[in-house]
This record gives sequence, structure tokens and C-alpha cells, in this order.
Amino acid sequence: MVMRIFVTVVIIVAIVAGLAAPLSLNFMNMGVLQGFFSTALPILGFGALIKYLCCCGHK
Repeated sequence: MVMRIFVTVVIIVAIVAGLAAPLSLNFMNMGVLQGFFSTALPILGFGALIKYLCCCGHK
């Protein structure tokens, strides 16, 4: 149950940061999608790493 909450929070944070980055950091010259992915993917990667480290060895 805690992992589902953690995954949901990480996904929501990544989406919000990805949507806010092109607007606030003036990434419009790069394109909206490139700004979104350049911000959201590191957040999702960090969340996946933490999830892997917390769940390793339970099964």
C-alpha cells in the first residue's frame, strides 16, 4: 500500500514539474515536449531507483 502511494506521488510530482518547467524556466525555444521530458524523466528515474532500493529482496 505504501509503495502505491509513493508511486502515485512520484508520478504526480513529475507531471507537475514537467508542465511547470517550460512555463517557468523559459524552455519555449526548446519546445514544450522536450522541456517536459527533460524535467520529468529524471524525477521518474529517481523515483524508480528509490522504489527498487526499498523493494529489493522482499520476494
